[in-house]
Amino acid sequence: THFLAVYSCKGGVGKSTIAANLAYQLASNGGRVGLLDLDVYGPSLPLLVHPDDPTVRQSPPNDAGTNSNTIEPITHRNVKLMSLGYVSPTSGVPGSGDPSSSSAA
Repeated sequence: THFLAVYSCKGGVGKSTIAANLAYQLASNGGRVGLLDLDVYGPSLPLLVHPDDPTVRQSPPNDAGTNSNTIEPITHRNVKLMSLGYVSPTSGVPGSGDPSSSSAA
């Protein structure tokens, strides 16, 4: 198992775009790839990737028949995706992210 993190201490530099492009290229080359958008201030993965069915679903019960209290990632073109923006389209901290949608003074 390998992990690749794309990060920066500055916003708006293309981290999510680079991460998405890397994920889809690795998947097209046969890799098992998952992409997790952890930006709580303004998740951008839902703006970049539009799966046919963006519904976040609860995982099925485990072998013992009890609920695992987990969710299933969304799969799009062989990339498993998860973002707070898929869970709640209104997620994010008010006044952060897209300045055009901010009501902060």
